[in-house]
Formats: sequence, C-alpha cells, structure tokens
Amino acid sequence: MRYNTTGTFSAGLLIGVFAALISVQSMAADVPPPADRVKPRLYATGFEFAEGPALDDAGNLFVVNYRGNGNIGRIASDGTAAVFCDLNELVPVEGRKVQANGLKIDKQGRLLASDVGTGRLLRIAADGKSAEVLADQWDGKPLNNVNDVALDIKGNVYFSDPGGSSAQKPIGSIYRYNVATGKVDRLAAGLAYPNGLAVTPDQRRLCLSESGRFRILIFDIKADGTFDNRKVLVDFAKPAQKDVTAGEFVPDGLIFDEAGRLYVAMWSTGQINVIDLDSGKIIRQYDAGGEKSTNCHFHGGYLYTTIAAKEAVFRLNLGVNGFDYNGQ
Repeated sequence: MRYNTTGTFSAGLLIGVFAALISVQSMAADVPPPADRVKPRLYATGFEFAEGPALDDAGNLFVVNYRGNGNIGRIASDGTAAVFCDLNELVPVEGRKVQANGLKIDKQGRLLASDVGTGRLLRIAADGKSAEVLADQWDGKPLNNVNDVALDIKGNVYFSDPGGSSAQKPIGSIYRYNVATGKVDRLAAGLAYPNGLAVTPDQRRLCLSESGRFRILIFDIKADGTFDNRKVLVDFAKPAQKDVTAGEFVPDGLIFDEAGRLYVAMWSTGQINVIDLDSGKIIRQYDAGGEKSTNCHFHGGYLYTTIAAKEAVFRLNLGVNGFDYNGQ
C-alpha cells in the first residue's frame, strides 16, 4: 500500500478503497442469490386459477380469478383481501364467460387485462368500477383467446393470442395496441402457443414464451415498432447447459429485473428460471412454490409467483428490484 511522507495512509487511497468496497457490495446485492438460499413463502390463497400478478406502488397485489373465475382480487400490503372487480358485470359477453389471465398496471393505475375467456384486451379503471375493451379484433377478424400482456415505457400494450395453436398447428400471433392511436398491429404470426411476453429494459427487444415448442424467442423491435430478426433465446427441450433442469418443459409468464435479467415462470416444473439475456444461459433456478407456475412480478425486492396447482401466490425474497416499466 502507498504511504505519504509522514508515514500515514494516503487519504485519497483510503477513499478510493472504501469507494471500491461499497461498489462491490452494491454489485453483489444486485446479483440474485443462490437457489439454496431462497425459499418460497405462501403469501395469499383463494384463487380458482392463480395467474396475472401485478403490484402497484403501494404494494397492493392484483391477481385474477380471486374467489371465482372472472374476478380480480386485490390483496393490500397489510393482508386485507377483497374482490376488486367482477369482469362479468363490468364487460359482459352474452353466452360467454369473461376471464382475465395476464395483468399489468399502467401509469394511471389502470389494469390492462388479457381476457382469455372472450378474446379481448381490457383496460380496467383504477377504482375497479368500470372497464373498456381496447381490442377484440384485427383486420376485421375476432381475436381468439388473448393470453398475456406486457407494457413498454410509452404505455403501448403487447399481447399474445395462442388461438388454440400447437407445434403441429402454429397459428398463434402477437399484437400491439398503440396507446397513442388506438390502432392494433399484428407483429408476429405462425407461433406455437405464444404465451408470456416482456419488453427488454432498453426497449429494443421483446421476449416471448413459445410454449408449444418449449422455448423463449427474442425479437428486435424496429424504430417503426415492427418486429425483426426473430431468434431462439433458450430452448428448454435442447439445453446447451448440462447443469440445469431442462427438457420438454413449458415456459409461461415473463418479467425482467432492473439489471435486464429475464425471469421465466415454468408451468411444467414449478420453477422460476433466470436467464442472462446476452448469453441465453440459465443462471438461476428457483422453486416457485409449487407446480403449474403461471407468472411472476417484482415488488420491493420480492418476486411474487402465481401457482395454479395450489390456488395461491408465493413470494421469493431475492433482494432484487424489477424493471419499472412505468418509471419513464
């Protein structure tokens, strides 16, 4: 170490050392902990089919199908739980059952919901007392069963429509609702059950769970909003890694942390896979809380997971913040 002429440590050097230590500690705190240090804890129950977790700034958790399909429940940070709204009352369809699946919250506190029951994209008022249909068709043809939703920082809504597709019948599509114009564009087609989706923090790409082929796709988002350069980010059926649990396992909901790592709820294995976007490698595999893990969402350093097999929500204390898609 360097000394000054009086035999004491250089103040500049000490400041530099302390700054480096603080920087290393900050970086370490941002790294997801090893899987053996994380245990899922039960947070809420009572969901007929647990899906679509979304949390607002106050820590209120919204989940679909609370106390019955078609309801959206709200669980406050103090544990108080209630039905927030009944979509079959707000936006009924004669002869059909309205049932939300994916959820997101926009800058105005409104819920964006994928209506898998009747094939619509819905926007629910912040007080839960009214709702509107943003999209129910494209190019004059009705949507089929809108499955999940994602937002970019401009408030545009991306949504998936599997349409009964499979690997043998790849007829699913991805759409975007332009919040400025109200126009719906189809961005990709010929997909085998498109499911969860998420825009990368840099807003340049979109990741998609192509559940029918057990993989995650990644698309470039061009300046005009269209998609280009479709690639396979992760193929769970044909993993390049030997130290991870993989196989013909179905990926479902997606969410990003603020460092740009992708978290994938795995329906088949009840895990959360954490993906490094640059390498496409699985860097963590967490127990999501049970089988049929459908989706996940960050709040306050916790990752909240919806577990259909247990009709419940669990949370994992990761000490990592999610990307704030409403932050700009």
